[in-house]
Amino acid sequence: MRFGIALTAILAVALVIRFAWSSWTDPIPLPLSDPNYYNATALSLARGEGYSVVLDAKRGFLPGGEATAFWPPGYPAFLAVFYRLFGESADVAKAANAFAGALAVVPIYFIGLRFFGRPTATVGAAIAAGLPSLVFWVPVLYSDTLFTLLFATTVALLLYAVRPDRSFNPILVVIGGVALGTAALVRGQALVLVPVVVAYWALAGAKPAKCLLWGCGALAVALVAIAPWSIRNVKAMKSPILLSANMGYNLRIGHAPYSTGRYIVPQDLWDAKPEIITFKEREPVFNDLGTDRAIKYALGHPGEEVVLTVRKVLSLWQPDSDALIWVSSYGLTPLPEGAWEPLRWALESSYVALLVLVGYGLLRVRSCFPQLAFLIILILVWTATHIVFFGEPRYHLPVLAVMVPVAAAPLVWLWQGFRRIPVSWQQRRSVATRDRI
Repeated sequence: MRFGIALTAILAVALVIRFAWSSWTDPIPLPLSDPNYYNATALSLARGEGYSVVLDAKRGFLPGGEATAFWPPGYPAFLAVFYRLFGESADVAKAANAFAGALAVVPIYFIGLRFFGRPTATVGAAIAAGLPSLVFWVPVLYSDTLFTLLFATTVALLLYAVRPDRSFNPILVVIGGVALGTAALVRGQALVLVPVVVAYWALAGAKPAKCLLWGCGALAVALVAIAPWSIRNVKAMKSPILLSANMGYNLRIGHAPYSTGRYIVPQDLWDAKPEIITFKEREPVFNDLGTDRAIKYALGHPGEEVVLTVRKVLSLWQPDSDALIWVSSYGLTPLPEGAWEPLRWALESSYVALLVLVGYGLLRVRSCFPQLAFLIILILVWTATHIVFFGEPRYHLPVLAVMVPVAAAPLVWLWQGFRRIPVSWQQRRSVATRDRI
């Protein structure tokens, strides 16, 4: 009972922190940015105009216009619900993100509960409630906050899909598959969870053949959840697009003479076929031409690819100081004077401390091998996925949902050890007193 009360209190604190930070900052969706696209398509959905967008040379993406599939529809659909209910304002969008970010502490709690037990789960949820990396991105209209919630929920459901007797719970596999499909409709990288979870099930003692079977089942359910969107793309875009039409665009960002390992505008794709006017016409060009040029560059420049791989890994796992750039809209809505450096220090020091605790946890606990192996495999697969494309610090936010409980474990061990010290000291003092008598 007390753990339920503690989780409710942590959830309330997480919500207050995120609302406070969102009310203190006022980021603007910059033209042609992801937030600009998400906001425009969300407004289109809220107004009953479908998943559509207009590309304006000066103002970037605007609601209305023609059908689009450049980014998956999950996050704009999420915002559209709030726009429809509460009005089309930036404050409504920030509030939606705040709710999603706060709710993420719940699946993080259950991940910790599955891994290490209630005390560690509670501490992990408390860390997630106030961790700057998970808080500071909330006001920015990126999909990462919602994706972290859905990613963590999917992980929790699929972790619990294996019972203590190593049998499978079909209901949780199905619900986990639905959650997986929903997460993939926000960001397609969610699908990489399938091999990671299958490996965990096998390491936890389930029969490998059954692990593979149930993993395919969860994936099949996810694909069924995605199917209506894919069918829509065939009709509206005249193309068999499973999730989004930006794969070639993202590949080119990561494999080009101008690649840095991070996001950069692939100007050669924008300059291609200048006669194209609408964004709907440009999307297949981005995808096809970007894929072709990226593959040719990667095959023809192996030395540069090695350097880019290192840069992508470093970009993916570096601290989240970029959040300050985005909440200040690259200087258009600056933070109060004197706030930048303390906030940057909070972001970077808390992130480094988290990594240190995770590293200690991975080295310290051998009895929880399947759980820790899950995190290690997840980190490796997640990193490999972004080596294929490119790295950004905010892309590691979903993995923090699994890292936080592992980081909480050493704190609980230290506290439990500290609580035992006075008892043993008193016992030694009692023995010494008795001997003197």
